[in-house]
Amino acid sequence: MRPLHPLAGLALLAVLVPAAAGAVHAAEPEEPSWSVEASLAWYFVLEQENFPQPTILANRGPLHLETRYNYEGLRTVSFLVGWNFEFGERVKLGLTPIAGCALGETGGPILGLELSLEWGPVGFSSQGEWMNDRLGGTGSFLYAWAELDVRPWEWLRVGMVVQRTRVFHTPREVMLGPLIGVTIWRLDASAYWLDPGGPGQFVVVALGASF
Repeated sequence: MRPLHPLAGLALLAVLVPAAAGAVHAAEPEEPSWSVEASLAWYFVLEQENFPQPTILANRGPLHLETRYNYEGLRTVSFLVGWNFEFGERVKLGLTPIAGCALGETGGPILGLELSLEWGPVGFSSQGEWMNDRLGGTGSFLYAWAELDVRPWEWLRVGMVVQRTRVFHTPREVMLGPLIGVTIWRLDASAYWLDPGGPGQFVVVALGASF
């Protein structure tokens, strides 16, 4: 075999080295980006103080950060951190264990679990948390909010909601009712009517956006 000319070898090296470097660079995993969701739910309660309940969520890869106001109690803010787990393709399951604390008129450590389940047009989501109230002195309590809905169209969902709270007084410990929601682009508007027709009925109107 005829030996390779030195200049030809240098030319070949000049082509192969950048190509190899580009291949290594392309193989490097991309850094996960932040996604943020903000929502404002307004509670309209009969014969009691109406109040807003804002929530901000931030996710980066599996990392989950969350802060709420007026959720565990009025004039109370909570800070939570969690880890996202996702399973399945046709049936999608999401689990996020969370931990944190609440500060304000109510306060104490929080442990909880957020869950989402999607199967075609059917969806289920829940937020459950246990908090031991150290500031208000009312002891431990289990808060819960769960939704079961169906999407006849991508922009519309209808279903049922269940809530257990002590932010305000309710005649029943667990209350449920219908929900309806509309999604346009990255905006979501929902309305909930809990314990419809009952003595403690109330309405929640929520607006949310994702970025």
